[in-house]
Amino acid sequence: MSAVTSSPTFTRWPILDALRGIAVIAMIGFHLTWDLGFFQLIDYDISFTPEGRVLSHLIAGTFLFLVGISLALAHRTQIEARAFLLRFFKIAGAAALVSLGTFFATPEEWIFFGVLHCIALSSLLALPFLRAPLSLIFAFAVMALGAPSLITHPLFDRPDMFWLGLNKVLPRTNDYVPLLPWFGVVLTGVVTARLILVRDEIAARLARPTFKPLARIGRHALPIYLLHQPVLMGLVWAFVTLAGPFEKASVIEPAFFQDCAQSCASSGRGIEVCDRACSCLGRALSSMKNAIGDEALQSALAICRKDGAL
Repeated sequence: MSAVTSSPTFTRWPILDALRGIAVIAMIGFHLTWDLGFFQLIDYDISFTPEGRVLSHLIAGTFLFLVGISLALAHRTQIEARAFLLRFFKIAGAAALVSLGTFFATPEEWIFFGVLHCIALSSLLALPFLRAPLSLIFAFAVMALGAPSLITHPLFDRPDMFWLGLNKVLPRTNDYVPLLPWFGVVLTGVVTARLILVRDEIAARLARPTFKPLARIGRHALPIYLLHQPVLMGLVWAFVTLAGPFEKASVIEPAFFQDCAQSCASSGRGIEVCDRACSCLGRALSSMKNAIGDEALQSALAICRKDGAL
């Protein structure tokens, strides 16, 4: 009997649901700041700051890491084809709904490959690795994580190749989680679960009920993901409508940040540098009452150069 199949049978690790629940709560909070900015209740650039990017990556990374662990746990003795296909088509269908809905709601920034798309494709690609040697899985995880930094070619800057994640030109979209490097995070989750499953004591401890309220949220992550934004947008819209006229925050449109990031990235600068520069420009322009025209942009550039952001 193999080391993997010798572990006691655990149908679910509640700690995974609890961690997923934490990620769901963080996601809702992050999107709430986006909605408040959309309705100009706060400065819009919160989600476009380096800190905001780190938070969004942590949230997406948590979901994808847990996907890898859950796959290895659910199919630890053999590939359960029916269960996998049901889950795959559920997630793929939800991803299609997100794409369809955003295509009509925000056609210029529609979600063509977000976190659900990445989860669906990564789950499919991870299947052969569930029985592979750990060293091989780890090697592929490292290659996937490092590929965007090591592989560059104009071919990958075509819009039909954006899903792969090897592009230097950033697409305009409200959620972008490409296959690379994120498939590497899923494989890291597979490796982690495989290492835990051969340690019966640790696996048994993780199978104990824990953090039940968070676990309950985590078990319903998909419907919450699909419904939370329409609900949040509706609540903020209702507040703005009922509150009546008020002085709105000086806000720079999200397209500014996306165009700025694209222009910066195409010049060969790193993502962190571009985030810092575009965030600074956005804040500087937001602080000006008439943030239009070349004069305002030159003033913002001067401020950011002085602050060392450029």
